[in-house]
Amino acid sequence: MKRFRIALIYWIVALTLFTPCAVYAYIDPATTTYIIQIITALVVTIGVSLSVFLYRFRMISSKIRYGIYGLFNRRRIDRAPKSLSPVGNDDKEENLVGYIFPEYAIPGAENPPTVEAMEALGEPTDMEKADKKETRHEPEKGNYRKRLLFALPVSAAIALSFVLFSCMDLVIENPADIPFKLSAILPTLILVTLVCFAVLLFVIPLFRRWLYLIVVSVAVAILISGYIQGNFLNRGLNELTGDAIDWGLQKTLTVESVIFWVAILVVILLLAHFLKPAMRVLYIFIPILLIIIQTAGLISLGTSKTSEQGWNVAMFWNQAQEMLTIDGLHNPASEKNAIVFVLDRFDENIVSGITAEDPHFFDKLDGFTMFDDNITYAASTFPSVAGMLTGNIYRWDQSDTDYFKYAWANADLMHKLVDDGVDVRLYMDFGYAYNDSAQLKGIASNIMEGSIGINNRIALVKLLKLTAFRYAPMPAKPYFWISPTEFSDAIALTDKTSPYISNDFAFYDNITTYGLSPSSAKSAFIYYHLQGPHGPLNMDENMQRVELSTPEKQAMGSMKIVYEYMRQLKALGLYDDATIIITADHGVYSPGELAGPVHAILFVKPAGSSGTPLAYSHAPVSPAQLPGTVMEGLFGDTEGFAPGYLDIKDGSEMNREYESRRYLYEITGDGRDFANWHLSGEYSDQWEGKVPR
Repeated sequence: MKRFRIALIYWIVALTLFTPCAVYAYIDPATTTYIIQIITALVVTIGVSLSVFLYRFRMISSKIRYGIYGLFNRRRIDRAPKSLSPVGNDDKEENLVGYIFPEYAIPGAENPPTVEAMEALGEPTDMEKADKKETRHEPEKGNYRKRLLFALPVSAAIALSFVLFSCMDLVIENPADIPFKLSAILPTLILVTLVCFAVLLFVIPLFRRWLYLIVVSVAVAILISGYIQGNFLNRGLNELTGDAIDWGLQKTLTVESVIFWVAILVVILLLAHFLKPAMRVLYIFIPILLIIIQTAGLISLGTSKTSEQGWNVAMFWNQAQEMLTIDGLHNPASEKNAIVFVLDRFDENIVSGITAEDPHFFDKLDGFTMFDDNITYAASTFPSVAGMLTGNIYRWDQSDTDYFKYAWANADLMHKLVDDGVDVRLYMDFGYAYNDSAQLKGIASNIMEGSIGINNRIALVKLLKLTAFRYAPMPAKPYFWISPTEFSDAIALTDKTSPYISNDFAFYDNITTYGLSPSSAKSAFIYYHLQGPHGPLNMDENMQRVELSTPEKQAMGSMKIVYEYMRQLKALGLYDDATIIITADHGVYSPGELAGPVHAILFVKPAGSSGTPLAYSHAPVSPAQLPGTVMEGLFGDTEGFAPGYLDIKDGSEMNREYESRRYLYEITGDGRDFANWHLSGEYSDQWEGKVPR
């Protein structure tokens, strides 16, 4: 009966732990590990249940066999001659007793030893043997060593699940957002895991009896609840994009999470009280099971990632890898320059907020024209930037790797510039506009084998904070919220081989510390991707790091970095001949159908326009005008590309398109009027969740 209870509770827990809710109709890279873990859990669970069943079957079979054997022996004894009876009165059946053949007699059985004699010989009494047997099955009543051994599985499972396994999973799954390789942090991660394991292992056994059982039960409840929370109950939070989460909209999830955590704790405590033997077995099996399934999931994840097209072992291990570096960051060409500043997520609404506070803030844009009807290709960095630079729009019909490979191979502007002897340098993040240096070979001159200096303490703190955000119950998550860009704080930019990472503080430090100086190239196309008003909002209008800023103040700080760059360009005498474009890759992110028009900022300074005040244009433009503007600035002609920004006049009937989370809009004419935005279709969701957003 006891083993039946164990099997029943085990199946209930296993089905609770490893049966996911149906959230998506597709399988993305994140849920692949869940499926592997579920399969592993079911295999192990079925195996354990079968072993329990077979054991019970053998026990029942043995009872039946010995019962039959005893029945036949009784009949044989009943048929035995009366002379064998040790009783004198052969005529009274009630005086018959079982006969023991001499060879089966136990010596000394007629005079069993007393308790006093056993104690004198130093032998344990029956009572002591019973106490010892009870202690063996009740570790809370045993000594420290036994309590320590019983706490070992749950201590190991907590340390591995919430430190080592989780951090490894995050680094492997998010190479575009976590800009250091697994091997760089793995030794420190293993050390912290061992410390966590040791602390739990040696502290938990300090408690005794009923308090020890409660502590172990709470530890198991935290393990189970955290695992389920992190893998199945975080729906609705979406991706961490750097935007602050409105926790007031998460009340339902918060209530569900609290009820779930409390229910798991109460159920485990009740089971531990009423079904102690069964729960003691499960306290060992559940942690071991979780370790096994997470190990299987992690192996599957690493194998699938390293085998996917476009990915390689160098993504996760510390091998040399070519990438876009900071080489030449502060070196414009000596004569002609076409410079593009992209301030991430800077839209016209933020411009309005800035001018409301400071109407003259943009007056420093000497020779610029401001466009208020600029519509980008998409609502997110991928695929907007690659589309802007290559002219090839992503149609949600292929993987990001295949798209990057095709887009850069057919980037007419880039190849034309290189053929004409222009030095092309691209300063943008890995993963969102390219994911393999081979895609930019022969285009960008700042590609080289990158080297990263890692601050292990900062990197570990950020990873553990993200892990806590993942596994903590909903009421605790606001304390562990983290922006993906915070991981750049762990990177030490050592020299020109350091990979470029969008970090406005680091960019400003670089150009002010080293100052701009002309390169040996006569002409250059330079693309800078800055953070702009994209979260986390940690910069004020004076470029100072703060705890919490606003999109408007951070945008002002980012613009002042551009102002400093232009000031130095003027000091070098290179400003007037430079073509400068200040724009954004997209406006405020809106994952779905739009409620109104979306415009990204656009300020354009053509070559030779310095000395003129900021002008304004309502012309309907898009990134399709970028190649023509660049060619006009460097060579005086569009060279067959579409007309440049300044060639488009107000009121022109331009047809543009915009993709918002697979919703495709066609815009005819004036994009400031939402009536001219028409939802023309929706792309397939085949690659939803499988490409960076």
